[in-house]
This record gives sequence, structure tokens and C-alpha cells, in this order.
Amino acid sequence: MADWKSYLLPVLFLLQAGINLMFYGFPAVMFSVVIPEGLYGKLAWALSFLMLCYFALGILALYYLSAPNVRRGKLLGLLYFGAGALGSVAVLSESLHETPLLPAIFALWLALSLLGMLLLFRGIEVSWKLSLVAMILLGISALVSASTAGWVVEDYYAHVHIGEIPENATVIVAYPENVSPPNGTG
Repeated sequence: MADWKSYLLPVLFLLQAGINLMFYGFPAVMFSVVIPEGLYGKLAWALSFLMLCYFALGILALYYLSAPNVRRGKLLGLLYFGAGALGSVAVLSESLHETPLLPAIFALWLALSLLGMLLLFRGIEVSWKLSLVAMILLGISALVSASTAGWVVEDYYAHVHIGEIPENATVIVAYPENVSPPNGTG
């Protein structure tokens, strides 16, 4: 049996993917806060792409950490966890008046991201089998996040169309409009 420490890092990725799936791709909110207000109207269409890229960093980090190129895996893992930590801090600073669930989720995401960065700095090994499971779950999580981001963006542009220009997607999540899903018939 492999050393129990080799399971720590993949478990962090699994926890983040599980949290994301449980709350229907909430990192779209994180990226909508990170994008500067003045650019959000021009870059909102790219939110789904950002979600896919974010989780691809996690998948590639796990792949390279369990392959011979551990150095590249550490760099990609630091980018993944660093983006998660910075995004969480941004959302936490803006969501003080939201429901308690949103700050709690992002506080947990921040803690997991900081722990992941610490483990990467310590140079911990990873279990290939558990990393493979985490990569699959991160891939599913990326698809859920990208589709959720598509709804957030469509709702944003619906607000723009009726003349109510919101600051970012956190406003839309708080006060959603009835909009059909992307590529929907409705």
C-alpha cells in the first residue's frame, strides 16, 4: 500500500471537485468577481472558457505530478490553487452581505487552496490511482461549471438588453431573471 501522504493532494482536488458539483459550478461567481468591472461586459462571453481552463490546470497538475515531470505539475498546481485562493478572497471581500452559505463555501475553497499550495511547496508525492479519479471528477466539474457559467452570462446579457446593467455575475446570482438555458429551446 502506498504511503498515506500520497493521497493528501489528490483528496484536495477531489474535495474541490465535489464541492463544485454539489453547488452546481459556483466558481463562475468567483471568476465574475475577479474580472474587472469595466471589462466584464466585454469579457463575460469568455466565462465558460475560463472555467474550462481553470479546471484544466488542476487536471494537468495532477497528470504531471503523477508522471515523471513533477516540476511542471507543481507549477500548474500552484497556478490552479493560487487562482482559487485569489478568487475566493475576492468573493469573500464582496460577499459580506450575502447569505451565509456563499462565504462559507468560499472560505472552505480558500482553505483547501492554501493547503494545496502548502503541500505542493513541501513536495509531496501523489497516488496515480486516486489522481486519475480526481482528474475525471475535475473534468466533470469543469463541464458543470462551464454550463453554469453559460447561464450566468446569458442572464447578464438579458439584464443588459433590458437596460439594467449589473456590475458582475454576483448581482445576477442574487437576483436572477427567467432566461432559457444556453442552446435551449425555451
